[in-house]
Amino acid sequence: MKAVRIHAFGGPEVLRYENAPKPKATENQLLIRVMATSVNHLEVGITAGNMQQKMLVEFPWIPGFDLAGVVESVGSSLTGFTNEEKVYAKTTGGTYAEYIAVDPKEVARMPQNLIYTDAASIPHVGLTAWQALYTHGKLQSGQRVLIHGGAGGVGELAIQFARVTGAMVYTTASEKDAYFIGSLGADVMIDYQSVDFTTEAKDMDLVLDLVGGDTLEKSYGVVKAGGYLVSTAGLVDRKKAREHQIHVVSMVVEPDGQALGQITEWIEAGLVKCDVADIYPLAEVVRAWHTFLHHSLEAQEHAHGKVVLEV
Repeated sequence: MKAVRIHAFGGPEVLRYENAPKPKATENQLLIRVMATSVNHLEVGITAGNMQQKMLVEFPWIPGFDLAGVVESVGSSLTGFTNEEKVYAKTTGGTYAEYIAVDPKEVARMPQNLIYTDAASIPHVGLTAWQALYTHGKLQSGQRVLIHGGAGGVGELAIQFARVTGAMVYTTASEKDAYFIGSLGADVMIDYQSVDFTTEAKDMDLVLDLVGGDTLEKSYGVVKAGGYLVSTAGLVDRKKAREHQIHVVSMVVEPDGQALGQITEWIEAGLVKCDVADIYPLAEVVRAWHTFLHHSLEAQEHAHGKVVLEV
C-alpha cells in the first residue's frame, strides 16, 4: 500500500510518501480502507520529536489519528460491523495510509450526510471537545461554560456541543472572529485582545482551556466553588484548585467509538456542523503540513477549519 512515513524526527521535510506493508487485521480488529484523514497538532508534535517522553516512536512511523473510510474486512470474532460499511474513527495512530487495522471500540458509523473529507475532520477534535465537556467537565443543561479559543478546531465543536446540551456558552476569541463565533451559537463572545475575560465571565460551572499560559493561570478565579477547570494546553495547579475549591484536569484525548456515535447523531440531526479549510491528496502531505503550520502560526489570519488529506 501507499503510506506516509517518517524515518527520523523533524518538520514536514521528513514526511515520505512511499510503499509500506499492508496491515493484517487480527480476529479482533477491523481492516479499514482509509478514504480521508486530517492534520492535527498531535502528529505534528510527535514528528518533531516533542513527545518522546510520553510516546515511544519506532521508525518507520506512520502519522495520523483521524480517519474516514470503508470497512474492508471484519475480524472473525467481531459483530456489529459489515464489509463496505462507511465508518470514521480517532485511532491510536497510523491513518496516513491506504489501509489500517483498528480496534472496533475506536470506530463509529460515519454520518450519512457527510462525505469522507468532511467526516475525517471530526474525530480527534470532536472527541477532545466531548471528553473535555462531559467526561472531565461533567457539563449539564443550564450550566455556564467558558471556552477559551472558541475559533479553533476543538473550540468550535465544543461551542456547538455545549449549545446542544443546553448550556450557556461564553467564549474568548478575537473580534475578527465575532461573526464566526456567533454562527456557532455562542451566547457571549469576549474579545481577548481588548477585554480581560475575568471581568466578563464569573461563577462558571466549567472552564475549558484550549490556550494555556496566562489564560489557564487566570481561569482558576472564574470557576465557582465545586466547578471544573479542564485544560488541553497546560498542566493544572492542584494547590490553586484546592484554594478555589474546584476540580481540575489536564486531559489527553482517547479513542471512543461510543462517544463518536453520539456525535454522529448530532451531525445527522443538523445540530453540529464540520469545518474543512483545505483538502490535499495524501501524496502532497508536505504541502498540507505547511498550510497547517501557516494557519497555526499566523493567528492574525484567523483561518478556520481543518486541513484534510484525501487518500
